Amino acid sequence: MIRDIKGILTIILFLVIFLFLATSCSNLPLIGKKEKKSELPEGKTVTVEGMETVKGVDPPKAETAPSKKTSFPPAQPPPQRTEKETQVASIPSRPFYSPALPFFQLGFKKKVAILDFENKTPYKEEKIGEIVTKKLSDKLEATQRTVTVDKTVVAEMLSREGFKFEALAEPSVMKQAHQSSGIQAFALGRVTDLSLLSQKASEASDEEVTSATIKMEIRLIDASTGNLLKSFIGRSPIFGTRETGENSRSKAVLRAIDLSLDDILEGFLRQLDLLEWTTTVAKIEGENLYINAGRLSGLRIGDTLEIFEPGKEIIHPTTQFSLGWTTGQLKGVIRVTDLFGVDAAIGKVVQGQGFSPDDVVKSTLK
Repeated sequence: MIRDIKGILTIILFLVIFLFLATSCSNLPLIGKKEKKSELPEGKTVTVEGMETVKGVDPPKAETAPSKKTSFPPAQPPPQRTEKETQVASIPSRPFYSPALPFFQLGFKKKVAILDFENKTPYKEEKIGEIVTKKLSDKLEATQRTVTVDKTVVAEMLSREGFKFEALAEPSVMKQAHQSSGIQAFALGRVTDLSLLSQKASEASDEEVTSATIKMEIRLIDASTGNLLKSFIGRSPIFGTRETGENSRSKAVLRAIDLSLDDILEGFLRQLDLLEWTTTVAKIEGENLYINAGRLSGLRIGDTLEIFEPGKEIIHPTTQFSLGWTTGQLKGVIRVTDLFGVDAAIGKVVQGQGFSPDDVVKSTLK
């Protein structure tokens, strides 16, 4: 009996020893199989958190290792979302576009005729009115939002059509220019005040220093009705116009004109944007319509345009003031197939019929 008990204990002890040896040796490599070890140059032993101890010159690098060793706090588990949580999509920021639109345009360019400015100042010999006219035209063209038309071009165009007139500022003349060439607005005005301040640069010097201030008025007129849209007053501050040396007086006046126009330009363009872009049909040949707008106006081959019959001008019964034109019936659509000349285009009929030179052309971009 005692021998049986000793035998059982011996077997149990043998099993315990066998299990102990089996678990302790499970991580040993298999016999006959060598582990591949990367050959590293001898160096210091480096321990990196979360990685094995490696012997080498430099510690092992992650895929995108930072330039400096930085310790980060342990990552916090993300908060659990509830059913009531609102998820907002990430929207990339929109690019900013300046008022001058070199490539991306909000519609086509408006065609503006600029008439001469009156010089109401005592300095008649300075030709200030002509200078203001030229500078306003240059500034409007620089914004790439308008096509400026010289008064001489408008006068010649109307004369060739046999239209008799005394002044381009007459409402009837402006309406005719709108119907004939698609001019949408007229700009005219006057210079009412000019002050000059001249003095010597120092007591020991004869060099002259001049500053100037100027005041002007610009009127923006809707060519389709002859109505005044808005009148703008611009005045330049005397500081910032200081000029020295030869021709300091002329330089100061030019600088004052620039500052005064800059004071007006933003409001002028904002008011001009309220006008709907339109143009007119110059000629019709079969399915081709020649229109009074093209490359300068911002048209491109492939653009689509709508053709409307002329609307009706509504005149207020009491004030006899023009309220504007109603939109005529839509006649059809054309697609621009060619750009030619300075500012003209050819449109091929996509749909519709019965077009005439009196029709109104509008953009399909609303």
